[in-house]
Amino acid sequence: MHATDAFVLKKLDIGEADVLYALYTRDFGKVVARAQGIRKNEAKLRGHLEPFSLSVVRLISARHGEKLIGASLVRFGERMRSRDATLRLAAYVAARLDEHCFAGERDPALWRLADAAFRALDSHEFSEDAEALFRKEFDTNLSLCLGHGDGDDDGKSYDDAV
Repeated sequence: MHATDAFVLKKLDIGEADVLYALYTRDFGKVVARAQGIRKNEAKLRGHLEPFSLSVVRLISARHGEKLIGASLVRFGERMRSRDATLRLAAYVAARLDEHCFAGERDPALWRLADAAFRALDSHEFSEDAEALFRKEFDTNLSLCLGHGDGDDDGKSYDDAV
């Protein structure tokens, strides 16, 4: 069994009560894991694995991939969820991480980027102009983390986007 912090990037309902989660974890990078029976009313994991939230997850390796056997919510992002602009940006961040990260590749810089982005979204409000700046800044930082960028940015941070 492995326990690690994880951001929930995406969830996909499968079968009658199971969910397949895309997670970005501190210790293992991107992980795709199945949670059996989580959609049942009495499921212990319900509420601990909402998209864009930070949870401590417990995983085991099963025959057909990783299996989620436990989770404890750390940060829900209530303020982020209460505003349309920040919710759109959270979906953007999660989609970009899911799209560009490979399973099983731990990357502390990407973890810090995800954490900083979700924290900024939960603590700031964003105008339309700030939304565009946030996306640009996130993409620049993501490219740098992935080794695609040239480091030629204008030095702005997420706090500058507010």
